[in-house]
Amino acid sequence: MNITTPCDDDLCVAPELAILASLEVNLVIAGNVLNIAHTEILAPGADRHPPNPDSQIAAEIIAQANRMVATINRYRLALIDPDAGLL
Repeated sequence: MNITTPCDDDLCVAPELAILASLEVNLVIAGNVLNIAHTEILAPGADRHPPNPDSQIAAEIIAQANRMVATINRYRLALIDPDAGLL
């Protein structure tokens, strides 16, 4: 995943991009670490054991983090093209 770092010109127009870039990085890191800590989330095969409650919650966090990253990207796109953010 490529995370766009806002340049000076971007921050002059939309300073909120600074904290959103930081949030995006942290969400990606959190998702990656949770995947590593709960390898059963990504384990293929039908013979898997039911996930532990903490693994189920970790999977929810990962899904929510991915949605938040997508929303941040939509916001960034909406700054460039206001009609595009409504998708």
